Amino acid sequence: MSDLIVSARLPEPAGASLQGAAWQQLLRWHENSQPLAFVYTRSLGGLIHTGQGRLEQLTLDATTIEAGSSKLYIVLAGASYEAGPQLFFTPNLLSRFHVNGVAVRLANHDWLFLSDESLPALGMESLQKRIA
Repeated sequence: MSDLIVSARLPEPAGASLQGAAWQQLLRWHENSQPLAFVYTRSLGGLIHTGQGRLEQLTLDATTIEAGSSKLYIVLAGASYEAGPQLFFTPNLLSRFHVNGVAVRLANHDWLFLSDESLPALGMESLQKRIA
């Protein structure tokens, strides 16, 4: 897995670092109104929010994810970004899989992950059988 790059300054241009590539990917998704899957977790637990939506608004300070009739406002000031696959586990912890996307570590220690990937139907059927 790649290392998380932490910077107190603006994300670098694409290709300069994983952080720059991650920020550029977020900008492309925003510009294209790309449908995304997301996971938002609180650092101290108590909240794990998952869903599908679009980046309605994106600045260096904040983003808004529009998910149906709901909106999730996330403060990005002081965040660090990582592009690349993240490891997820099935609910029974017997299987694991990688999902490509952008991970954002927020200044308040919360974590946001966005991805434009989805499992193919065949893979989803296999995953559901293993979970059951």
